[in-house]
Amino acid sequence: MGQKEKAFIGLDLGGTFLKYALGTGDGTILHKGKLPSHGSQSADAIFNVMFQAVAELLEKAEKEGVEVGAIGVGSPGAIDFNTGRVLGNTPNLPLWTNADIRGRIQEKYHIPVYADNDANIAILAEARFGAAKGCPNVVGLTLGTGIGGGVVINDQLFRGAGFSGAELGHMTINFQGPKCGCGSSGCVEAYASATAMVRNYKEKLAARHMPLPERLNTELIFAHARSGEEEAMQTIDEVCFYLGVAIGNIINIFNPEIIVIGGGVADAGDAFITRIWQNVDGHVLTAAQSIARLVRAELGNNAGVVGAIALAADSYKAWHM
Repeated sequence: MGQKEKAFIGLDLGGTFLKYALGTGDGTILHKGKLPSHGSQSADAIFNVMFQAVAELLEKAEKEGVEVGAIGVGSPGAIDFNTGRVLGNTPNLPLWTNADIRGRIQEKYHIPVYADNDANIAILAEARFGAAKGCPNVVGLTLGTGIGGGVVINDQLFRGAGFSGAELGHMTINFQGPKCGCGSSGCVEAYASATAMVRNYKEKLAARHMPLPERLNTELIFAHARSGEEEAMQTIDEVCFYLGVAIGNIINIFNPEIIVIGGGVADAGDAFITRIWQNVDGHVLTAAQSIARLVRAELGNNAGVVGAIALAADSYKAWHM
């Protein structure tokens, strides 16, 4: 009897949902699913959802005739990659503070577990299998409620000395700017996240005594801009300017071949990406800009689980070399 083919489990933990998948090291997904994460509840409640997902995937692996070599987990927060533990708190998972991700899952299933920050693994997925495939030096931004970042240097995730590296959303672009949720002022997140975009648009409507639409979100702002509404167009112009400044800084620091933008705001389309890139001009060294490209992420909602599978596969191979 020959050895079974190795497969890997990927878990992508969010405040609302846990996405999970079984896949192979080349990025092929064999089975995937989604469960409410119970993110506002206790760490035990969240681990129970993870256990449910892993149990389902192990059953699928058995049916597929593959053996699970390792489990990868993407979680909000700073994650100590060496121990697989959350460092400190995570705002969207209030009771997930210092959660021992590796310890709890390995104790139950006796399969190697590797954990990392969720933005890191989403960018790893794009570097391995998505918009930046084949590029060894990649920077990624995820534009959503906040702005996350990830950096791949020479094909390896950059984590920083204390596993808090690549917090690109908290780069200050105006030290006299608005307060950010992190406690600093003028972070790019305070100017260009979906939250900031909605706030900016509301302020423009209020200044002109215009009614606030119901269910106001970035999709609605982009739709109003397409119909020619001045306040929406100005809001998007400003977001593109702020992101252009931030990306100019990023290019000057990391000199990547490619910058990948993902997340809900980036779903606005290629025209949005083009306008951001136009605003990079004047904020970046010409030599660095000449080899860089700005592109939309390709993997969408699968980026987290594909990245977690890639993390598990990379770590498994490194351990068995």
